[in-house]
Amino acid sequence: MIALNARSNRVSALAWLTKRGMRKGKVVRILSDLRKRYRGRHLVLLWDGLPAHKANIVRLFVDENARWLSVIRFPSYAPELNPQEYVWSGTKRADLGNTCLDSLLQLRGKVYRSLKRRARNPHFLRGCLKASGLFTARELGED
Repeated sequence: MIALNARSNRVSALAWLTKRGMRKGKVVRILSDLRKRYRGRHLVLLWDGLPAHKANIVRLFVDENARWLSVIRFPSYAPELNPQEYVWSGTKRADLGNTCLDSLLQLRGKVYRSLKRRARNPHFLRGCLKASGLFTARELGED
């Protein structure tokens, strides 16, 4: 997840790796964690069409927390609009390409290290936001 503070133009990244894919219960736990982490701030989530994002329990959580949380869904089949896709593309191409690992644990560690390194690079994160076409250079504080 790429987080952009609209007031300070500060960007950061958060990641959750799961063994079995993103499921509805995990999405609700992540949203609860975000509520604690960004207490008092209004969050706008830009979401793709992941089935877990559309689950009843997730929809209920979003509706109950509409005071601080807004969700905007990407159109179907529009990965080019999702800034997170650019993060994954960079991770797969630069850090995981031509890699042969012996276990899932090694893969998890390599992915986590790659995402952590990218999270510390605000220029890369801003580039992902800009590449999506959803934000202008001015909105990202680059003018």
